[in-house]
Amino acid sequence: MSFEQFLLLAFAHLLAVISPGPDFAVVSRHAIAFGRGTARGVALGVGCGILVHMTYTWAGVALLLKTHHSLEVAFSVIAAAYLLYMAYGALRANHGLQLAAENGDAPAWATAFRRGFLTNALNPKATLFFLALFGSVLNASPNGWQMVAVSCYLAVATALWFVLLSWLLTAGPLGRFLAVKGYWIDRILGVFLVLLAGRLIYGLFW
Repeated sequence: MSFEQFLLLAFAHLLAVISPGPDFAVVSRHAIAFGRGTARGVALGVGCGILVHMTYTWAGVALLLKTHHSLEVAFSVIAAAYLLYMAYGALRANHGLQLAAENGDAPAWATAFRRGFLTNALNPKATLFFLALFGSVLNASPNGWQMVAVSCYLAVATALWFVLLSWLLTAGPLGRFLAVKGYWIDRILGVFLVLLAGRLIYGLFW
């Protein structure tokens, strides 16, 4: 994996995690309802959930890149179509963050961690997103150390972002902004996904 490919992965991942979605909502709900401590547990759970997707994603990409060229072309087309599908939904976003009410006492840290982990690990869209993203960026099978390093980076970066989010939501105006204008993050992500899909299709013919 080249440094350019890593930067593309990192940037796409950044846009994805800051875009309002299930992970964003579960961390935000716990931050607003129960405070930063509980939200940190959820955030760390979400970060660890990324490792589940990375296990399947790396295995799938490594297998694909070692098989017949026709299968690689087929996957590339499917991946590009899925990226465009996600881009269509993101570009049509017209509302901010929707928060559901949480009632009762704050959950234990282990419970908060489990909620975050399951929210991310059981989200099939995350698996499809990473498969399509890695398929559009990689042109060579990464070695073992690269796989471990990138997986750890994505997990840690995800957890740190959501820990930061839990702090911002309880200390500043970001929560109010996202509640009203969060769809702009989705739209930026949509544009980037279109560019990634175009890069993937371009690589098939040129």
